[in-house]
Amino acid sequence: MEENFSPAIVFGACLRSNGEAAQFYDACSSQQRQAILCQLQKLRSTQEVEQFVDHLPSAAL
Repeated sequence: MEENFSPAIVFGACLRSNGEAAQFYDACSSQQRQAILCQLQKLRSTQEVEQFVDHLPSAAL
């Protein structure tokens, strides 16, 4: 794992740079958002979070 890696901070930054993923996340219910945030804890690098966000709009929740 990267030193000082925070999946939530990287996730927020990725959403700000990926409008499609941000729109998808904004449209999610609170339960769906919680499920997404739980998945973040499994990610171990910035690259994994970036890939997760890139594929978020195609996620089946």
